[in-house]
Amino acid sequence: MAEQRRLLIPPDRLPAHDAALLLTEAERHYLERVLRLRPGDGFTVVDGVGGLRSAWLQTSGRADLGPPLPPAARPRPQLGVLAALVRRDFDVLLRMATELGVDQLLPLQADRSPPAAASGRGSRWESLLREASEQCERLWLPQLGEVMPARSAFTASTGANERRWLCLSRNAGIPSLLDQLLLADPLADAGWWVACGPEGGWTPQEEALALAAGWQPVSLGPTILRSSTAAVAALTLLSQFRVSGRPAAKRPDP
Repeated sequence: MAEQRRLLIPPDRLPAHDAALLLTEAERHYLERVLRLRPGDGFTVVDGVGGLRSAWLQTSGRADLGPPLPPAARPRPQLGVLAALVRRDFDVLLRMATELGVDQLLPLQADRSPPAAASGRGSRWESLLREASEQCERLWLPQLGEVMPARSAFTASTGANERRWLCLSRNAGIPSLLDQLLLADPLADAGWWVACGPEGGWTPQEEALALAAGWQPVSLGPTILRSSTAAVAALTLLSQFRVSGRPAAKRPDP
């Protein structure tokens, strides 16, 4: 399929076979006003769960769809971020995490998070994830969890073959996330999770609870990063190691 601009449509709106798709006003605006498509012009529909279909804009607010293509496999290992809520930049964090390939995002109400940081923002966050997924042309839409207390998230059960790293600052003697990834196996691990704290960092009680629950402490470098920067820095490493299949340091010489 030739590369075309993509439109994300939920699976429950897509017919199983060749048929017309009725577009919402927002979708028509995007195709006709933003992309400046005309009747007969082609674009691509993705469903957020690995599916991809050709489409052609028609009149009267509809589009003709081609047959579904074989779905893409879910990326492995799954990349997850537990991100503490902050006063600013959380929207930026969501966009950049989506572009970097995050699969699961869990907003946390940490002890030092602003108490009203998540108020009324759930639907906006979902829209940001959809827009960012279309922009970066990914096939799998990130899953956004409900806001939950950090202490509950740290002690929640996890799946088999998952690695969990707690990002810390000002903690001497802990390994870097890069060092830990050199020991990981992206072909065998089911999931990689990182937890990034709020402005001011985790409280001693949160840190102790996470470590007791099996989270591994890691550093992201010698400088103190903003909360949103820390999450992006961690995801950049996870994404690169997942794509490469093996860390460069472990590859045999040519």
